[in-house]
Amino acid sequence: MIHLKLVTLSGVKFDGDVHEVVLPTMTGQIGVLTDHMPLISAATAGIISIRNNPKDTDYQMEHFATFGGVIEVASNNIRVIVDEADNSSEINEAEAKKALDLAIKMKSESKDEISLERAQKLVDRNSIRLQVAQLKRRSRS
Repeated sequence: MIHLKLVTLSGVKFDGDVHEVVLPTMTGQIGVLTDHMPLISAATAGIISIRNNPKDTDYQMEHFATFGGVIEVASNNIRVIVDEADNSSEINEAEAKKALDLAIKMKSESKDEISLERAQKLVDRNSIRLQVAQLKRRSRS
């Protein structure tokens, strides 16, 4: 087992022993299991997936939508510090879809680089949140 601590600006979102963690990094997703080599990496916007027990299926994994930060892996401990992390149980799929549609509309109506960049960040954020909500729905069916 490895110990995962997921910390956001608003507090600790997850703190416990797990079997596996899949993390979004600048070079793609990485899986971390027991005795993983030491690592420090930037966390990109993406999905953190947690397999609590070795026998858990992919559908039983817990998911968080995250938005930038830092990952540290050392001595069977993973510390992830991110700006924001939303657990799948905190995301309403219909609201996430509506927010994504609005962000896409804002992007298409952008008149300058600053508003385009802001809109793209909203598209990215809401796209990740929608993916996590859909993962939650699939795990229930």
